[in-house]
Amino acid sequence: SSGGSGGRSTTDKILERAHAPPGTWPPLALCPEGTTHTGNCIIRFATGAFRAGLPVQPVCVSMPFSPIHGYDPSFSCANIVTHIFGLISQPMNHLHVTHLAVYVPNDAEKADPKLYANNVRSRMAKELGVGVYDITWNDKLRFESSPKAQELGRRRLAEKNGGAVPPLPVFTQDQFGKPLESAKDK
Repeated sequence: SSGGSGGRSTTDKILERAHAPPGTWPPLALCPEGTTHTGNCIIRFATGAFRAGLPVQPVCVSMPFSPIHGYDPSFSCANIVTHIFGLISQPMNHLHVTHLAVYVPNDAEKADPKLYANNVRSRMAKELGVGVYDITWNDKLRFESSPKAQELGRRRLAEKNGGAVPPLPVFTQDQFGKPLESAKDK
């Protein structure tokens, strides 16, 4: 995406920082999913952080909650007022942060940022004990409650797919990781 400074993309800016002499920039933290969700899976990573072919420090962040008597802090498909009220109405919110070993890419991963991103994603999913879904932030927009967000998701997907909007992904689990009844028949 364009970052507003001379039309340079976010990836260009990441690569500039990655190739700068040590100490020029502070460490860079990126969220390769580009969104938040319930945390029961990891969606497709953007490849910008992996294009330099340099080692990365994967960090797994989760916000566990009780589906019975807690509020989901992931800001999934809720408006901001409802989200803030939900967060402040709980006595506490937990955040778990796990730093994994530095991931050093092999030659194949250095040559293929998508492979590199997928392998790091798989390592993080294994650590979290969750699955991976091959969907993007644009796919997620189609599930938002706002018709404006849904239309934005459809429009962006159409732009990336030559004018055609791909079918909605098929999910096999609900937001709590439980199998969906409709998926058992497939």
